[in-house]
Amino acid sequence: VTCSTALTGARSFATQRPAPVLSLEFSPDDTKLALARTDGFVEVVDGTTGDILQRLRLRGFEELYDHRAPFAGCTPDRPIPPRPPTTPTPCVGVVWTPQSSKLVVARASEATICDLNMAPCAPFGNPEASLQERQMEDEAADDAQTVTRSLKLSCGSSARSVATTTTVGATNQHFVAVCGGSRVVLAQLNELAIEVNGDIVLDRALTDGSKPWVSACAVAFCSGIRLVVGGELAEAQGAVAIFDCSNGNPLSTHRARAPVLSLSVSADGKTMAVGEKKTAPPPQPTVADAPAPAPKDPKMFQFGSQENLQAPAAPVPVEDEGPNLLKLVLDQHAQKLKKILEDEFSSIAAAAAIAPAPAPDAMDTSSDQPSQPAAQQALDRAKTKIAETCERHQEMVLQLFHAERMVLEWRAHGFMQAGAEGEEDAAAPAAAPPPA
Repeated sequence: VTCSTALTGARSFATQRPAPVLSLEFSPDDTKLALARTDGFVEVVDGTTGDILQRLRLRGFEELYDHRAPFAGCTPDRPIPPRPPTTPTPCVGVVWTPQSSKLVVARASEATICDLNMAPCAPFGNPEASLQERQMEDEAADDAQTVTRSLKLSCGSSARSVATTTTVGATNQHFVAVCGGSRVVLAQLNELAIEVNGDIVLDRALTDGSKPWVSACAVAFCSGIRLVVGGELAEAQGAVAIFDCSNGNPLSTHRARAPVLSLSVSADGKTMAVGEKKTAPPPQPTVADAPAPAPKDPKMFQFGSQENLQAPAAPVPVEDEGPNLLKLVLDQHAQKLKKILEDEFSSIAAAAAIAPAPAPDAMDTSSDQPSQPAAQQALDRAKTKIAETCERHQEMVLQLFHAERMVLEWRAHGFMQAGAEGEEDAAAPAAAPPPA
């Protein structure tokens, strides 16, 4: 865990913990830092120096027996039996309550509210425990006395994220939310703990139409009046759902490009940031299934060639090669014809421009503007006529080409055999001419 100054980036402290830290959060007064570890420990350290202040054991170990008691059969000549091996329950999320005296920890399938006033304090001046002290902590039971209340997920899935907030108004209301699996739970939080009756505001299964969410991964509050939940849908898609904190009614649902693993809302409630899961790329073909490499163009070995950056042209079907080639030839002839005519009419227009301007009587009286030179009008008419003629001839040639290809296909399929109706047999002898 590394703590640095936000303005300059200077490191305040750095500490190495015995297990990975999954979540951490500063207290509302910015004096303490809470850490949630995978081995079931929750630590509270000083926000300036990093010294350990308190350590909570929430591993989920049951106190099977007290092996330090005399009735357990412990004598000086008999070693203390170790605790049976048990996998600790990881603490995946931790947040502070608005009073800064309690922690809400996401673990197992619940959000556990722990009172720090009931938690043991670390010895002053001994931030790191020795090996023997750690062994004694591992053998000891959990700090069950610190747990005041738990907010459970009825689906039994593992809790993924927790959040707390305080509404702003005449009466301040405190809320706590936890999500996991395809479910989200929202409850009111008073100064002591979660109320026994009437505390659950929202206990809802998240669905996308008729299909439930794969997992609700993140939860956050927006301005103290909205609850935002992000998660994963089927087929590697994501979604963000927004609920009203006062009554738990759904307000809106938005689709994301990928599964949403984390989210945060700005203090003014106008901006939301989401962390999405990177989707796996499609599987690559094996060597046996991979197609043979295409022959390389010599241009791709030329340095600085811009053609190497262009996408290759799509393959042209065999039946379209003929019409495409014919169209290319017709376009080239049309361009050449236009170029010749434009040159001829340009010389005529230049000669007309050198000639003296016509008298005022020769101006067009139908409008206030003088009429265009006759050469320019003839040039425009010729261009229009050429374009129409080229387009008509091109369409006619294409129709003839398609008709000829259709006749060849008919003959290939036996629809126009020699001697059929509409055709004459070329091999049959010609009839004798009638007598004169």
